[in-house]
Amino acid sequence: MFGNRFSTLSAQIDLNHAPATAVSESSVVYARKRRRSQEKQDTKDVLEIAADYSRFSSNNQRDESIEQQQQKCRELALRNGHQILPAYEYEDRAVSGTKLEREGLNELLEAAKQGKFNVLYLYSLSRLARESVITMPILKKLVYVYGVRCICVTEGIDTKTTGWEVIAAIFALIHEQFIKDLSVSVLRGQEHALLNGFSVGDWCFGYGSKPVPGSEVKRAGRNSKPRMLYVINQEHADWVSQIFTWFVDEGMSINKIARELNRLKAPKDHRASSSEWHHALVVNILTNPKYIGDWAWGEMQNNRDPETGIICQKPRPEEECEKWKRELPHLCIIDENTFRRAQEKLDANAEKWGKHRSVNGKFTGSSAEANGRRKIKLLHNLLKCAHCGSPFHSDGKRARCRGGKRGTCGVITSVPIQLLESMILEKIGKMILEDDQWFDYVFIELSKQYREYENRVPAAIREKERELSQVTQKIERLLDLVEQGDAPEDLQRRLKLRKEEQKEIQYELKQLKLEQTHDVGSPTKEWLRTKLTKLFEVLQELSPASNSALTALVGGEIILEAEKIPLKKNYYFRGKFRIYAQRVSDIVTGTSSTIESADQGQEIVIDFIQSDETDQQREIAKRMYDAKEPEFKIAETLGVSRSRVTAILKEVFELLGEAKPDGRTRRSELAVKHKEPPHYQSIADDVMKLYDQGLLLGQIADALKIDRNTVTSSVKFWHEQHGLPVPDGRTRRKSL
Repeated sequence: MFGNRFSTLSAQIDLNHAPATAVSESSVVYARKRRRSQEKQDTKDVLEIAADYSRFSSNNQRDESIEQQQQKCRELALRNGHQILPAYEYEDRAVSGTKLEREGLNELLEAAKQGKFNVLYLYSLSRLARESVITMPILKKLVYVYGVRCICVTEGIDTKTTGWEVIAAIFALIHEQFIKDLSVSVLRGQEHALLNGFSVGDWCFGYGSKPVPGSEVKRAGRNSKPRMLYVINQEHADWVSQIFTWFVDEGMSINKIARELNRLKAPKDHRASSSEWHHALVVNILTNPKYIGDWAWGEMQNNRDPETGIICQKPRPEEECEKWKRELPHLCIIDENTFRRAQEKLDANAEKWGKHRSVNGKFTGSSAEANGRRKIKLLHNLLKCAHCGSPFHSDGKRARCRGGKRGTCGVITSVPIQLLESMILEKIGKMILEDDQWFDYVFIELSKQYREYENRVPAAIREKERELSQVTQKIERLLDLVEQGDAPEDLQRRLKLRKEEQKEIQYELKQLKLEQTHDVGSPTKEWLRTKLTKLFEVLQELSPASNSALTALVGGEIILEAEKIPLKKNYYFRGKFRIYAQRVSDIVTGTSSTIESADQGQEIVIDFIQSDETDQQREIAKRMYDAKEPEFKIAETLGVSRSRVTAILKEVFELLGEAKPDGRTRRSELAVKHKEPPHYQSIADDVMKLYDQGLLLGQIADALKIDRNTVTSSVKFWHEQHGLPVPDGRTRRKSL
């Protein structure tokens, strides 16, 4: 390898010293060639701006390590005639060199791309990376693409010298091997501690560790720590026992156990990544043989992608792990019989649901066409719980709070997706298509937006065109100085900055002109109504496009709050969201307004509850009650008994927060008080015939065989029914 590399370098050196080809004196030297040669000459005089990059990989290392690396880089930079400014010192703290994505490294590469510096100092090539497939590509990109000279303090690498690639490649392999050797050493140390009965940090929920006093003295290292022994954490162990009791003895499902653990706020493992218990965590506890004293170790090993540094775990061969298995009966929390019964139940569950799982172990579920997941997309990622803030989970037919499903939220009510969609679309449709007052407000906002556009875009285009012309002239003047031989020392840097500025202005100008192409002229009410109609048609498609439109319309969320149904044990959801006139204007125009608006938005409140027969009966009964209809007529209309009408009306007034009026008082105000007219009303016409013949009231009573008071009531009723004044009895008697 060395021979081939050096022979190649020698050949390149000989080529570089080969005599120049003779050029005819009559040949024409073009301006472009002159500029190229002048630029090559000027690059030798470009001002060198230096930067450095430092890194350490472990939290156990001290922060002073960064300062020490930077100090060494500054010292070498001064000897080379460079000065490193604090703004160009990049660093990564406690980040492994095997990772490609690092915040400080990304900032360094972006600054190099922008030409902010052209010399980079590294304390060691290992600070750049610990993987050769990461080190060399980054190094070559810095040198050949960004034109950065790289200098390493400890290895003496300088990319300005010939043959630097060979040296860098060798040291990159050395630094890579260091990581591999370190991995082997760590594994050997863990294996030694494991075989001697010490903890290696593999304890799980229900356990902990305690230090062995004095053991740190025998350990090498600057920050030596004592050895640790496994112990039972009694508080957590009680929860482990409870989980097995629930599952094995009480027959609780795994999901119910997870909900109960969340409700009781049970503690979790020290390595838990979330605050909630869920199905997988419970299964992991039920299947962990450590709870019966069977401790395995090393079943999984880390495999790192050398190009990205991303680590994934893969199983080790069983024969290799066999030597690390330990029997620790003093750490038993669960008896073997209980553990065996738990495994039998888990195996039975796996066999029962095995036919419904795919190869990767996940449930296949029903088809997208059957469960509605494919066609229902309107409310995707929009529903939020008002109680806990969790998103709503949908099975394609009903939606419920994810926290309620896991037991971390008290809201366990679900609501049909179809009901949500239909009521939301109905409410929005009435608002954007039928509400004239809201339409006029939107039109005013749209007109403001168009006036702002007229005042901004054309003027901004003219201004950007002027700026572009000025930058282009500056670039041309710099090129003219090159041709005249009066180029400044920092020509390359200034020319690069001007070109970057030119590109940025060209992009902004392109965006403004693109916005100008969407100009349809001054908006009219007819145009706005057409756009709103099309918007509602898009919302009704129940597609990803409708979801995007609704998301923009409501600001990204619809809050659902559980409310108790009066006089029932069930709950329903009350939805709240706002629609802003300016947001509607942005949607229909396809632009984004830059003016600030005082629009507070129109709040929309929807009760997502399906009316049943009782609700309809209440509505009819209240309407007839207010119309002064007697209860027997209400009963006939509803087809129920009078006692049921009384109960329905009582519920209605309870819902209104009022007391039901007294029945006797209301009855006296009714025009019709009886289902069948009273006797004095039915004979009123017969009484009046005799009354008009001039008979006395007593004579009429004798003729009809009724009481005299009944005759008086009949006369009074007849006159009231015909709108006539009731005659005085004494006056009539005198006239007879």
